[in-house]
Amino acid sequence: MRYGGNTPCVEVRAADDGLLILDAGTGIRALGAQLMSDGDARTAHIFLSHRHSDHVLGLSHFAPLISQTREVLICCGDGETASLQSFVDALLSPPMFPYVDGIRSRLGVCDWQHSAARQVGTSGVHRFAAQHPGEAAVLRIDDAQGPAVAYAPDNELAYADQSEATVRWRARLAAFLRGVPVLVHDATYRDEELPAHVGWGHSSSLEATRLAIECGAGMLVLFHHHPDRDDEAVERMVEESRAMAMQAGSALRVLAAWEGLALSV
Repeated sequence: MRYGGNTPCVEVRAADDGLLILDAGTGIRALGAQLMSDGDARTAHIFLSHRHSDHVLGLSHFAPLISQTREVLICCGDGETASLQSFVDALLSPPMFPYVDGIRSRLGVCDWQHSAARQVGTSGVHRFAAQHPGEAAVLRIDDAQGPAVAYAPDNELAYADQSEATVRWRARLAAFLRGVPVLVHDATYRDEELPAHVGWGHSSSLEATRLAIECGAGMLVLFHHHPDRDDEAVERMVEESRAMAMQAGSALRVLAAWEGLALSV
């Protein structure tokens, strides 16, 4: 009731008022309604962390796209078999969605290489390969002052895995996130739930906290709550993460994402 049940969608407004949207889950429906209410006609840049259904199934209900009131550009990483264009076409066509005349006329797509940054006005969007089935990515948005926010909705940190490759990957990830003011990170599980979900591509709240401490993040926002988790359970996880940070002598701030949460960076 408090934290909400929509699937991932995060809006980022840059200092130059550039509009960046991270993922197109069901939360994008409410965002689209708000954008229509504001009457702003700026291009909406949608960056997908990956193509799993919970991260894209809101796209066809994004009001600015249906109303054709603004340009919409979708970017997603490489590595999938189908091109991004054919994937988006399938999402917006029967049998997934009824034919709507012109719905794709203001929609552009861009495939996105891992090594390349995408520039939106004064904001640079960078990708880092996550540990999650389906070519998922961690996204970091920089402004003129440097890193501003990082977004890792589906990412298996797997601290129990001490293999050389995984340890190296975690070290590179921490370097990629070094000093980020706000880290939005996957916290689907509790530690005791991890052994039953090895390879599923998700982390625990305490694993996310450990990473945030290691990379020197200013704030950790626990994200991608398990759908069976109630508000009280989420709040207990926040308290456990805060206690972990305090015990480590870290100034890290921890909260859990809820629908409508707004943060200034």
